[in-house]
Amino acid sequence: MTKWCIISAGGIADRRFIPALNDDEENLVVAIMERVRERALELEEKWGVKCYTDEEEMLRSTDADAVYIGSPVACHKRQIELAFKYGKHVFVEKPLALCGDEAEELLTLAKAKKLQLTVGYMMKYHNLHVLARDIIADGGIGEVNTVRASLGCWYPEIEGAWRQDPTLSGGGAVMDLAVHCIELLEYLLDEEICEVKSFISTGTFSYEVEDGAVIIFRTKGGVLGHIDVSFNVPDAATPSKLELYGSEGSLVAYGTLGQTEDGTLSYVHSPGGNYNASREATYVDCETFLAEGKDIYLRQVRDFNRILKLGIPEYGWTERAVQVQRVVDMIYRDAR
Repeated sequence: MTKWCIISAGGIADRRFIPALNDDEENLVVAIMERVRERALELEEKWGVKCYTDEEEMLRSTDADAVYIGSPVACHKRQIELAFKYGKHVFVEKPLALCGDEAEELLTLAKAKKLQLTVGYMMKYHNLHVLARDIIADGGIGEVNTVRASLGCWYPEIEGAWRQDPTLSGGGAVMDLAVHCIELLEYLLDEEICEVKSFISTGTFSYEVEDGAVIIFRTKGGVLGHIDVSFNVPDAATPSKLELYGSEGSLVAYGTLGQTEDGTLSYVHSPGGNYNASREATYVDCETFLAEGKDIYLRQVRDFNRILKLGIPEYGWTERAVQVQRVVDMIYRDAR
């Protein structure tokens, strides 16, 4: 059984991660840290575990194997280093750090300590994304040449919201949403983004971080791509969309980019290209796959526990998380 400490139990931790831990008998939450005492007392009553207002006191006095960190991005580096100081494995919410250099330092430290460091990019555990990756790897759409990802939400001004404070979040829609798209596309293609052109803006709201971004990119293998993310479109009007096109077909997913395993994946296989000089519309039957509706947070927890049981840390996904931050650095440099 893996014993867990939780640092900062707001948002995703309270809504997704702690419930995932509690749904699996291989995990036990033994302590929670929340800075505000009133909130800590609420969590103590809700989850039935001891709560602290200081993370080092919790780590020093609690017998735990792993630490989940759901705090603002600006806190990640210090808190990960603190967890490593006490010999704890770490699962940290995305993004890993404020910039690529910070992320690289944390990965280097994890390797030196021989401790696991996992970053919460859960979308690759969605059954339809796993299926899409398998189809691509098997040559099911031929040579991939173009990809697109669109993800948005409505995120108005909220007093005290750390994601709207650049000193705490490092950025807006790019740091919160685009990182998911970057990580997922690199997972699906199994290659890195190496060049970007980007535009960011705050056109709807008055906070200091961007509420929208458009990014075009090229991968090392030559795939061209487009990512658009937004904080300024109503949720009901912005269903996520993921598109992957190749020389022999396409994969298009609707509603799969999110915290739950929802949506559909449509697969068109069209070998030979079906050249049509008249450019008349042609229709090819597509195969449609449905989401299983299972808990993708629980899947990533089980993968984390698999690594701990092996006793040998795995850093492949962490290296990709560092790469994601390098891409984010490029996006902001180009946009500004």
